Amino acid sequence: MKTNQLQKNISKEWREIPVGDIFSFIKTYAISRENLSTGIVSTNDIGNIHYGDIHSTYTSTNIDLSKTEIPLIKDKNFKFKKEELLKDGDIIMADASEDYSGVSVTISVYGIGNKKVVGGLHTYVLRDEKGITDEYYRQYIFRNPKIRNKLQKIANGVSVYGVSKTTLAKVFLPIPSLLEQNRIVSVLETWDKNIENLNKKIEIKKQIKKGLMQDLLTGKKRLFGFKDNWKFVNLGETCKEIKTGKLDANAMIENGKYRFYTCAKDYYFIDDYAFDTEALLVSGNGANVGYVHYYKGKFNAYQRTYVLFDFTQNIVFIKYILDLFIKTRIKEEVREGNTPYITMDTLTDMSIKIPSIKEQAVIVEILTTADKEITELERKLEIVKEQKRYLLNNLITGAIRTPENLSVKS
Repeated sequence: MKTNQLQKNISKEWREIPVGDIFSFIKTYAISRENLSTGIVSTNDIGNIHYGDIHSTYTSTNIDLSKTEIPLIKDKNFKFKKEELLKDGDIIMADASEDYSGVSVTISVYGIGNKKVVGGLHTYVLRDEKGITDEYYRQYIFRNPKIRNKLQKIANGVSVYGVSKTTLAKVFLPIPSLLEQNRIVSVLETWDKNIENLNKKIEIKKQIKKGLMQDLLTGKKRLFGFKDNWKFVNLGETCKEIKTGKLDANAMIENGKYRFYTCAKDYYFIDDYAFDTEALLVSGNGANVGYVHYYKGKFNAYQRTYVLFDFTQNIVFIKYILDLFIKTRIKEEVREGNTPYITMDTLTDMSIKIPSIKEQAVIVEILTTADKEITELERKLEIVKEQKRYLLNNLITGAIRTPENLSVKS
């Protein structure tokens, strides 16, 4: 054990302690996916936390096993020892990842009660049996950016990266007193709750917008003052031009002047442009086939991206129509090759139902207002997440100290 030297202003209460001196490594069981089902753990089940779910399924730093679906062992004759069963506050770490960002990602588990759950394939189970760390504090330790960076630097592998148990046990962690740990938890949980509340608000707003789109873009509900019948037209009739880009994906450059749209959800950059207009850009192949961008200005496009412009109808209204209906159309018309793709005819012949230009404009105003509300909440969410990253980076290393009179979690 050695005194923490990470920051000059750290109290003597802080220590640097190796992982192996804090945590015991509990046995895990490497059970493949085909031998697992999924569900809420009942008294008749044995759960098995799989490393793949740590990477892709669990978005929180902790999971409540009384409410969360996890892999369940199919073999009813599976044998285990009582001391190998997970306990509330245990840390589960993924010991394998296909990229450095996923190296040694952790979750902590709660809500176990009398349920039987064991660690699974490519995981370490870390248990603090000495009481050196608070059960709520320890979930944040391995999320600290400096510690994450340290783990990524010592990870080994070619196509799959990981940190061995022996190497992990030697990694030093900065540990304050239990009282300060509790104060740090109080701060970080405040930000976590804010993030959770903003996520809930965003999801509610998205559901409201989804309902508005279903009602307003189908004519199911009409706006006051509009009684004219909607008419069917082909998508090709709503604009005068539908073209494809001419470039391949290699045309992008890092610091280009203009946007370059490929078939991805993001856009890239390029130094010359082929279009200077207001347009909808539809991804024509790949995993994001049918994704629709709206842009007004100078840009260029990939050869499998369809560029629709010079609209006779409200362009934003048409974008909302495509957002709602194009996936269904693609399922009907998509051609299967090495990658899924759509043809020009799939777009030009797509039948849509539209109201008058005036009604389109009012519907667009309602939906864009909903979009702005969602965007504003998402902006706030990113600010709060960035604040939490800053706090996580500095509180866990002692660079920022908590006030001694701060109320703590009981």
